[in-house]
Amino acid sequence: MGDDENACVRNIVKEIIREMNPKKITVNKNFVTYLTKLLLINPNWGIGDDFFSQRQNVQHFVKYVIDDLLKVQDDPKIVTLKIQFYFSCNLERMDYAIEVNRRDLRNKLLVLKEDIFTFSKVEDRNDVDALYKKIVYYITLASGLGNPAKPKVFEETLVALKSILYESELNEFVTLSKQEKQIQLCQMTKVVAGIRLFDKDCDKGGEGIANLPELLDKAIHVIRGGTEETLLMIMERVNTLTTAVEKCYHLKQTYHGYQMICIIPDELSVKIADDIEYIKHLLIFFRQYELLIRKILDELEQINEKTELIFTNMEKMLKLIHETVYMKIAIPVGVVFPLFEQLWEIWEEFQNQGLLLSRLSMIMSNMETYAKHTRYDHLVIEHLLGTSSSLTDAERLEKTAQYKLVSDNPEIRVVRSEAIKNFYNLKLEYLGFCCWKLIETDGALIPGNPSMGIVIYKLKNYVFSCIEAFEEFCKDPEILVQSKVELKMCEDKSLQTVHQATESFVDSTYKWNIWDLKREALTQANLLSAVTVSTQTIKTSSKNSVRAQTYNKKIVDTQTSKDRYTTMPKNSVFIYGLRGKKDDKQFKIDLTRPIDES
Repeated sequence: MGDDENACVRNIVKEIIREMNPKKITVNKNFVTYLTKLLLINPNWGIGDDFFSQRQNVQHFVKYVIDDLLKVQDDPKIVTLKIQFYFSCNLERMDYAIEVNRRDLRNKLLVLKEDIFTFSKVEDRNDVDALYKKIVYYITLASGLGNPAKPKVFEETLVALKSILYESELNEFVTLSKQEKQIQLCQMTKVVAGIRLFDKDCDKGGEGIANLPELLDKAIHVIRGGTEETLLMIMERVNTLTTAVEKCYHLKQTYHGYQMICIIPDELSVKIADDIEYIKHLLIFFRQYELLIRKILDELEQINEKTELIFTNMEKMLKLIHETVYMKIAIPVGVVFPLFEQLWEIWEEFQNQGLLLSRLSMIMSNMETYAKHTRYDHLVIEHLLGTSSSLTDAERLEKTAQYKLVSDNPEIRVVRSEAIKNFYNLKLEYLGFCCWKLIETDGALIPGNPSMGIVIYKLKNYVFSCIEAFEEFCKDPEILVQSKVELKMCEDKSLQTVHQATESFVDSTYKWNIWDLKREALTQANLLSAVTVSTQTIKTSSKNSVRAQTYNKKIVDTQTSKDRYTTMPKNSVFIYGLRGKKDDKQFKIDLTRPIDES
């Protein structure tokens, strides 16, 4: 959850998950948050500012959510919420999916890019080949134009790279800074990819490059066909369930007006009542499923239109490049390189549309999985339907198309649908279902009929399934028009003015910790029962300050005596008779020069 989420929601979600852990049931925290927020705005709970200030209310709310989560997996009510949550988390963030895919690709190629940046010099042929190989692999993988491990793809990309980055320029490339290498590598990727795409159009290359426009066209038709088949299945069940629900209720005129009465035999009241609630929830699920499938069809149509526009732009760009290079031996780099880069950017848009298509296909597959979890009991539905045949929405609306609504209430205005421009873009409250029958039947979705008239009340548009429903609406519209209850949330906010109204002041004695304040209060409380004692030292009152005067140091010079030296004669003493004599009479001969000899 984000930091700005309300503390109340966070605490409730934590308590729900904590209560679910002992039951060994794993739940999605984000789904629990989604379910909790829906219940908080449910007017039936009557949640006010002080609702969660009482512990019993919190416990009751948590227990209700846990009971919902513990229901069987095929309960239509929970499956409807899950499919809403899944759809909102995926389809509404399609552009973000493209960004994530590109970021993941960059992260996967990060090591290879760093290897290219580590080259600081190119000394021999092996260094040249190694650097070219790494750049070729990076460009091919980053552009998604084939597998560089295949020889033909590698050779074609290498030739295109050498046409814009000569071997003599490699030494200059490796001496660039890391940021400059990054910019140049990105530009080389676009230019080389554009050259390969142009060669493919000229039938002179394009090895390993898929025909994306053709593949996208086929994929769109396949996914659209599967989606339309799913929609047909959904509408068959919607028509059957709507007819069964309508048969269970009938209009009864009373003294105060009309009411919708549920027809239930007394001997089967409990069983039939449960079955009716079940098919109402099942109808809500399939109506929600229908709405999401129609949104997917709208997305497919947008992708199809975008693909056709991209294809048109690519043909124009290829034609412009052909005109630029036709019958020319040499072309300035500043003229042709930008064209190749634009061609690659157009092709990259094709890749993005392919990614969106694959994501739509995944969403469709997962939604079908959710739909399979719902229990569609044919026996119960056939029993409630009886001998009646199911009606389509068109057949149901045709029965009341001849009636026209007339308002006696001055606050309510009725407009014919033919008088409204762009009627199909008009926003109808309750998605075009009859709000009176929705309230009277406690959740039955019965389509309103716009042909009877568009009812405008407080700048909002409503449609009704019958005249009686409209008449009851006119009596007191506020009963049927539920205003959205906004849950008041407490958030920490800060405000900084341009100029301070008062001078800034920092209180050095301020304490933010409450325990510091409590400690100080206890200290002051203890002082109330303490005795103050003073002590007088000897002659303290007669002490006086003493001053001291310092003087600057006097500079004094000192003269040393003159250095002298003497030279002593070197001793020169020899022993005579050590060699050549056989007796033991040896003696010393002193040949040292006298001191006074000059």
